[in-house]
Amino acid sequence: MSSASGRDRLERRSLPVLLTLRRVPQWVLFLVVLGCVVGGLLLTGPLAAGLLLVVALFLGWLLLLAWPRLTEAQRLLRGLAVALISGSAVWRLFT
Repeated sequence: MSSASGRDRLERRSLPVLLTLRRVPQWVLFLVVLGCVVGGLLLTGPLAAGLLLVVALFLGWLLLLAWPRLTEAQRLLRGLAVALISGSAVWRLFT
């Protein structure tokens, strides 16, 4: 049995992606996320749901990585943001 916890595995597997994201200019990442959100809100059907789901998964992944360092209020607000975007994705899928 491995002595590494699930959190350790998540952090280890996330490190290469985080290092790659760090090399990308911040404005590029901002525009990609903004484009996905705007596209997801303006479109309907599976494409809109997919765009919003990508954003929800990305924010959820960041929330998991930051969880130990966040206060209760920060966890709640970020969790609500992920839930709201996920709910919007489901809603867009069926409208």
